[in-house]
Amino acid sequence: MKTALPSALRLALVIAIFLIAGCAVPVSTSGTNNAENAHWQGRLAVKVYSTPVQAFSADFDLQGSAQAGTLVFSSPLGSTVARLQWNARSAQLQTTGEPRYFDSLDALTRQATGTELPIASLFAWLQGSAPDTPGWQVDLQNLPNGRLSAQRLPPATPAELTILLER
Repeated sequence: MKTALPSALRLALVIAIFLIAGCAVPVSTSGTNNAENAHWQGRLAVKVYSTPVQAFSADFDLQGSAQAGTLVFSSPLGSTVARLQWNARSAQLQTTGEPRYFDSLDALTRQATGTELPIASLFAWLQGSAPDTPGWQVDLQNLPNGRLSAQRLPPATPAELTILLER
């Protein structure tokens, strides 16, 4: 006779599966040199040291530039979790249901990841340059190995951004 698992155990099992699957992403680098058609894929993690601490991680596919582009977040199983699109006039977040529109890309990234991200600098960082980004410190030392990390420093709420690129 089959017995049902308690709901707490089922939930813990599902979370464990997602965490294990999330660790199975290859670390590598993929990008084009043309800034207008830049394209990167990999794993992105954001941790915001607010109260309570907020953490977000997902596979990502980033295309375009800071002026116009698309960022798609996917689960470790490959389903789309969120699609962010922007251009000079608008920023849009598509999760489930109707798309949500925002006044700025900063407002959109804050809604999607829990914090504002320096998108213009992110594109430069992924291309190997480290422009002065007030409040952020970037480490590009491991970019040739497909790893980028950045920290937002006080007085703003501290945050960490980690990117692992795929080949």
